[in-house]
Amino acid sequence: MVEVLEISKSFSDVVALAGVTFTADRGVNVIIGPNGAGKTTTLRCISGVVSPDSGSVKIFGKDPGRIKERIAVLSEDRRILRRMKVRDYEQLLPLLYPNWNGKLFKKFLAHFSIRRDQNLDTLSAGMRTVFLLSVLIASGADVLILDEPTQHLDPVKVNELETLLRELGTDKILIVASHHLEEVEGFADRFVILNEGRVVYSDDIDSAKEKHRIVAQNQIGEYDEVIGFVESGWLVKTEEDKGRYPSLREIVLAYLKRDEKTLGTSITDILREDGGVSRTNLSN
Repeated sequence: MVEVLEISKSFSDVVALAGVTFTADRGVNVIIGPNGAGKTTTLRCISGVVSPDSGSVKIFGKDPGRIKERIAVLSEDRRILRRMKVRDYEQLLPLLYPNWNGKLFKKFLAHFSIRRDQNLDTLSAGMRTVFLLSVLIASGADVLILDEPTQHLDPVKVNELETLLRELGTDKILIVASHHLEEVEGFADRFVILNEGRVVYSDDIDSAKEKHRIVAQNQIGEYDEVIGFVESGWLVKTEEDKGRYPSLREIVLAYLKRDEKTLGTSITDILREDGGVSRTNLSN
């Protein structure tokens, strides 16, 4: 299990994380939030790349730095040793990962038509993602951390990745950061919504859908907790069987909208303060 307990992190005078707490177990755990929410910083703290200013991260009860060989990371920057060939890079990987699976790695290279004599700096952005995903999968690590894994991938490869993540989640802990709501719903088991460095809501996917409903305004009961309005109705937390079950997208958007109101000024507030955006404004 991965335990994130009250971690906070600031860079200069910018607060990136403010008391983030959640747990991640076997399966696919997704951290969802807008750009700048703190997703990447959270992953970097979990992987041990940076240390939180306060709070702690424990992986199987230990600090991340003590079990680095059990962690594999796909970083957002897709950093690779560009001047090397694939086969040269391949020779280094067993030194990093004691459970490295060379046969599996070669199968993935062949599947994605990546030649072992190919220079890494000739790979396109999408193929660089595919190459690093192949490294991640063949690492044999128990905890796989993926930052925006569908970045630069075409729809066919995104679909393959979703299938792959579901399969890997049967016996590994996957922690995925993404802001693509439609994509993650296909493979997530649990999710954490981050906004401005804070946890807004976290739950199992099935449990969250069971607790919430999309209802019309006249269906809102006295004991319902109203989360917010989405495109087709109100998201409420209720014990009554009414309305319909929400999608993950509807849950996330409603909680983020509610949090935006709690934090203060929203984008619509800014427009109202500035006199609104009228057809005349836009045409001038």
